[in-house]
Amino acid sequence: MSYLYGPVYSRRLGLSLGVDPFSRKVCSFDCVYCQLGPTPRKTVVRRGGIDLQKVREELENILKSKTKIDYITISGSGEPTLIKNLDKLIRLIGKICKYKYPICVITNSSLLYREDVRNQLRDADLVIPSLDAPNQEIFQKINRPHPLVTLDKIVKGLIEFRKEYRGKIWLEIMLVKGINDKENFAYQFKRIIPEIDPDRVQINIPIRAIPYLKKSLLPSPKVIYQFKKILGKNCQVVSFRKVKVKKIRTFIDKNLVFASLKRRPQSIEELSVSLGAESEVIEKCVRSLLKDKKVREVMRGNRRYLMIKR
Repeated sequence: MSYLYGPVYSRRLGLSLGVDPFSRKVCSFDCVYCQLGPTPRKTVVRRGGIDLQKVREELENILKSKTKIDYITISGSGEPTLIKNLDKLIRLIGKICKYKYPICVITNSSLLYREDVRNQLRDADLVIPSLDAPNQEIFQKINRPHPLVTLDKIVKGLIEFRKEYRGKIWLEIMLVKGINDKENFAYQFKRIIPEIDPDRVQINIPIRAIPYLKKSLLPSPKVIYQFKKILGKNCQVVSFRKVKVKKIRTFIDKNLVFASLKRRPQSIEELSVSLGAESEVIEKCVRSLLKDKKVREVMRGNRRYLMIKR
């Protein structure tokens, strides 16, 4: 499919049917933890948009299969607020699905200072914006933004968005070892967050394999716990959740596995959930892809991830 992928396993959203507006990475940031690798060219210019008719066709085909879906998530190879017809995309999804599934938009918050962008998010049920830095220096280190994007703009945009938006906001902080994980930064976040007033604060960690990066960016469990304690009861750590899916496939084409891995690195368990096949079937495909040198495996903690070779 051109735009839709999954459903894939999401630690926050369960089974998430992804809508990816881009065929390659297009972003205003070049985050150190990005699972897609480096941003070819950072931009803040909003572009033409997604082919809505194609989205309609792909979504209708998926709905016919009666696949289990918990959320429809607009996210993927780039920053979704960079497409001009984001509002039309959200409304189209809601109409086709008859509002049966909540629609989530995952954004890096870089364009929320713009009123037109905030207005286009109004019909989403859930928005997950990022705030990875408590000050401009750390912002530059962790998000490596386009020169026109500042932390001050982001915070002001988040505050305005909360005033206008009636859906749920889950504010994400990606905690990265050696960059934004010092205790004093947690207190700085604590001073900023009440102004944004999100429904939840979520501490996320870069567990997925990252292209071209061999070292782990995972902060220690002690640091994660300390951040959660400082940020208070409204804060939660994004962790693994069990998703029960009836396994129906005893055979699967390895090209389907490869196509899924092109979207993002995944473990055998995640591929099993998203593709509806037994782990043994997925493992057989992965062994073949490893033999063909199309994918590689990386350990993060005690979890094994597969990613395509770039």
